This record gives sequence, structure tokens and C-alpha cells, in this order.
Amino acid sequence: MSNKKPTYKDVWTTLRAVDTSSIQYKKQSLDYIGWADAWATLMDNYPQAVYVFEEPTFYGEEGKKTCEVTCSVYIGDLQRTMSLPVMTSSLPMKSILNPTSRDISDAQARCLVKAI
Repeated sequence: MSNKKPTYKDVWTTLRAVDTSSIQYKKQSLDYIGWADAWATLMDNYPQAVYVFEEPTFYGEEGKKTCEVTCSVYIGDLQRTMSLPVMTSSLPMKSILNPTSRDISDAQARCLVKAI
């Protein structure tokens, strides 16, 4: 990799060209990539990348709260931010009422992959 700063187009072109068939999983009818594999792929191409999670956002009233997580991925001066509701992993995927810390952690991992 050269010392020139990557552009958004460079990152898109590089990551879009990665063959992910060997790291894809299938759950029900969905294909996905686990967060550790997604992160390893990003590190293979952009080892300077970092990610940051914002504080989860809660919606609703006490006893009936849902939650949304947000993750930003930085590669040098480039930033991509994505949000994702904390939701069930089975179809149909629905928001989880009063999510646990595990539910939130799982959603953050999914959001990281989404941002990558």
C-alpha cells in the first residue's frame, strides 16, 4: 500500500474487490460476515483504521424501551458512520424491548460490520 492518503473511492474499490465467499456464514436466508472477519479484512487493507461506538440511544417509556447503536469507522481522515436498531437475529427481525447489555453488544458488532 502506498503512502498516499486513501480516498473514499480507493477504500470502496479496495474493499469491494475482496472475495468474502470463504468468510460468509448463512443464517436462515441471510448471508453475513462475522465482525471479527470483517475487522480482519479491513485491517489487512487499512491497518490504520479505528472504530468508535457512540453511547446507545434509547427510545420509548420505562418498561418499553428500544435502543439504537451507532458506530463510526475511521481510515485516516475518512469517516463512515452507521446506526442500527438493537433487534432480534431471527426473521422477521424486530426491535428488542428493554435490551440487555448482551443485546446491545451484539448490535454494536453488527453495526461495526455495517459501517465497514
